[in-house]
Amino acid sequence: MAFAEPSKQVFGTKPAADRGATECDFVMKPSILSPLEKTCLRWISRGRTVAEIASIEGKSVADIESCLQSALGALKAKSIKEALQKADLSKSD
Repeated sequence: MAFAEPSKQVFGTKPAADRGATECDFVMKPSILSPLEKTCLRWISRGRTVAEIASIEGKSVADIESCLQSALGALKAKSIKEALQKADLSKSD
């Protein structure tokens, strides 16, 4: 296996900012969410309530609330609206 030339190496020991990373390199991606977190956010974006999502997914309301809180944390969002914007669920998986 050959190694990449030093100028083409992707990983290094310098912090991302020192490697010339931009703000775009730090945008949150939906891939950091679990499948259930993505699903719950999709249902919310389509106007479903937590109770409806729980019924559809065969989970408890507490499970769905916990899932949404976890998604907020993963996306570093302060609200569901912000989480939906950051998750950009318009892209298909």
